[in-house]
Amino acid sequence: NTYFYAPKEDKSHRLNWREKYSCKWRKNFRDFTNHSKKKNINIIAGIAPGLDFNFKELHNVSKNIQNSDFDFLLKKCKQLLKDGATSIALLLDDIPNNFKKKYGSNVSEGTCHGILANKLSKELKQNIFFVPRIYADELIKDDPFYLKDLGQALSSNTKIFYCGKNVIAKNFKNYKKFLLNEIIIWDNFYS
Repeated sequence: NTYFYAPKEDKSHRLNWREKYSCKWRKNFRDFTNHSKKKNINIIAGIAPGLDFNFKELHNVSKNIQNSDFDFLLKKCKQLLKDGATSIALLLDDIPNNFKKKYGSNVSEGTCHGILANKLSKELKQNIFFVPRIYADELIKDDPFYLKDLGQALSSNTKIFYCGKNVIAKNFKNYKKFLLNEIIIWDNFYS
């Protein structure tokens, strides 16, 4: 009963996430969401700002600061909801492991990602879905503290997509080591 719209090929979803969708795209999306509602299908609209989101400004952003990355993200999410999406998903997967190089070693990537997700959820006044940078056990070696820090910062109401032991897992075992959130098993098999 749910469709997750989040194609990396959609440049306005990932590469140029700050850009507004065209009027034509929005009309097509509204037609799609209206048809989906008639069939009782929920639409999760994803947005992936992780390639170049400016986490430095995240702690200093207030509602009054225009043109901040958070402001762009919030406006894009509100537009997707206005056009019929039922929910929003914040995707921070498949981004470079260079957070400490960009922001310093005393800043936790997991904590910053949790803060961003919480702030977005609060401003949208609804729970969101979340794909963390480390979305499978085999990726933990990139940053052994990421999931622990994320788990301490992230609201327990946020549902997380996770693949389990491997990015492409053959089976799913108990892998809730650091996260208390509801986990949605992501069967990341290439189509």
